Amino acid sequence: MAQIVRLTTRQQRSGQEEAAQAAEQLSLLSEELLKHLPGEARIAISRATHALQKAARPDTTEGLWPGGFTMLSRMQTAAIWDAIRALPSDDRPNQVRHAFDLVLLNLRQDTGEVLLTRDQLAEEINCAPRSVSTIMGTLEKMGVIRRERRKIEGVRGPGMAVYFINPHVAWNGSLDVRKAQASETQPPLQFELLQGGAS
Repeated sequence: MAQIVRLTTRQQRSGQEEAAQAAEQLSLLSEELLKHLPGEARIAISRATHALQKAARPDTTEGLWPGGFTMLSRMQTAAIWDAIRALPSDDRPNQVRHAFDLVLLNLRQDTGEVLLTRDQLAEEINCAPRSVSTIMGTLEKMGVIRRERRKIEGVRGPGMAVYFINPHVAWNGSLDVRKAQASETQPPLQFELLQGGAS
């Protein structure tokens, strides 16, 4: 079987090397110095570092660390698994669990955005795209994820659904960004209200 090799121009290689060097320079900032900077400045530096690292490694999946490392809150994850198992069969707990696992495997590094579209999730879960909305809606009610609408130029309507993980549950990226977003997000520990399927 032939192997496909992506060609890189000299200019692209040069840009990747410059991005890698700039990211390395930012990584040399000491923890002591960063500790004294305002939170917004730390987040800006963190995002810039990740953007540069991404530019230096364009052949990796956008926004993922090599290998796809994800930080998980063990307590929250266990609570979510228990809450999913307690869902009534009408709420499709197996598909909800599958969706949750896919979310954890496909997080953007700097924002916690889920990198799979509704159609991609439907294909992975082996269900109709309209069912994904219901499945993800269950995770949204649990507080595991949140949903935003992203406008598509030239298309009417509210826009495409974009999902984000609750930073109290899991994170793929900078701890500074995660802490800032977690401070603005409620933890998803309302599972006692969901036990037995009550919402």
